[in-house]
Amino acid sequence: MELKMFGKKSLSTVLFYSTRLIMIGYGVFLLLIIVSLISNNFVITELNELQIHIPFTNSMIKGDYNPIAFIGVFCFLILYSTFFLVLSLIFKTFSAEKLFTEVAIKYLRWFTILNLILPVAYAVIGILINNKIVFDDITPGLLHMGLGVFAAFIATIFKLGFTLQEENELTI
Repeated sequence: MELKMFGKKSLSTVLFYSTRLIMIGYGVFLLLIIVSLISNNFVITELNELQIHIPFTNSMIKGDYNPIAFIGVFCFLILYSTFFLVLSLIFKTFSAEKLFTEVAIKYLRWFTILNLILPVAYAVIGILINNKIVFDDITPGLLHMGLGVFAAFIATIFKLGFTLQEENELTI
């Protein structure tokens, strides 16, 4: 049995649902934190640690209770919710009957911009908050920038494919 990469019942369909599920997970986690903070449904321990109870489980979200930690967590969750949303949209276009479309090119451009600009913005925010460069964030940032450059190449290939596809349809 041959594995289909594109179209219905293909790897791209499985990846669409997988990345959409991950995006929903990040979004739910972010909403849980926001709702808990707004509704005062959290505990601050003697060690200045924030604890938020996760509903329907015996688990807690724990972290430092300070504005810098909140901004870092919110930036991370927003960045990766957006990352997996756009990635799922790309996989959704790969599941369509027609592969080279303006929509696919648009989502690939969004993915390029997201991976090139947001790591830089995240690093700048980190520097402004911490007054220093956090070296732990450099490697993921470079990986995202590399992914952004690769996505730019793929978007250009898709634009060429779309142009050829349109010319082919006009000749027929």
